[in-house]
Amino acid sequence: MRTLVALTTIVVLAGTARGDGFYYAQSYGISSARGEARPMMGESLQLRINMGWRWGELSVGPWFAGHLAMEREGALYGIVGGDPPEGDSDLEGVGVDARYNAPLPLEHVSIYVRGGPRFSSGIGALEGYKGFGVGVGSGVQITGQVRALGFLFAPFFFMKKGPMINAVLFVDQNVDWYRLTAADMSTVSLPLVGASIGFGAGSFF
Repeated sequence: MRTLVALTTIVVLAGTARGDGFYYAQSYGISSARGEARPMMGESLQLRINMGWRWGELSVGPWFAGHLAMEREGALYGIVGGDPPEGDSDLEGVGVDARYNAPLPLEHVSIYVRGGPRFSSGIGALEGYKGFGVGVGSGVQITGQVRALGFLFAPFFFMKKGPMINAVLFVDQNVDWYRLTAADMSTVSLPLVGASIGFGAGSFF
């Protein structure tokens, strides 16, 4: 948390960042299943890692995500590891998103839209189910240049020495839809709606 607060402060005060090059980001939030799949998958913790390459306002890259049941059986401290309880599910997903960024008049701030194909598989009540889908998302982000060593130890963000790197803080909303199938079982249509907050870093050119 201290690292996130320090990163927020530095990004707000930092100089303008060029976005070209490799990037990495991760986010944490909440997702909710809708429709016929809701009885088998309720509210979930949404974890997402994405990476890729950016050319100006356009970026493309893969992502990996997990939607984990809030209640866990056999989990350390109730949240680490474990399995979803009976009747609930986890969902693992991968995909590729293209994203377009549109700068706002506010310095460092931009909005974006993203979307692309997905593939997911279920655990728990959805064990054996898997299938392809599509999804879209949008968000707002603030970017700037920070000291790379700050990601190792927050006070280093405030140093005047060390390599610089592009950093981003963002809030994201997403809607994903999957068509899941399993042997000898009926097809499940699974819409997921989620919201998350995240941070990332990229190359400095």
